[in-house]
Amino acid sequence: MTDSDEVHDATADETTVDVGLPMLRKREIVAHVADQTGQSKADVRRTLDSALGFMRQGLLDGNELHYPTLGKVKIKYPNREGAKPMFRVIPAKETSEAFQDDSSED
Repeated sequence: MTDSDEVHDATADETTVDVGLPMLRKREIVAHVADQTGQSKADVRRTLDSALGFMRQGLLDGNELHYPTLGKVKIKYPNREGAKPMFRVIPAKETSEAFQDDSSED
């Protein structure tokens, strides 16, 4: 990531979001994944909670998250006292390579 990448302050974004903007909710994501994979919603929910919890902890531990179908996510902690953490997100480009099955990397 470079300094020219867009950086978002999570707190500022939450307070300035237009209420009319659409938002993906957990139930929609779970229903979509269950439909696409044939798994039960309960199994999908447990899997997503585990995966997202792992990603969250990795980010909080200072790691950068790179998941080809999503993109790159990083928490940037400013050096000045009292400054809020900033989230930097670089969405993945829509290429066939980014959306290939990563099962061989397990």
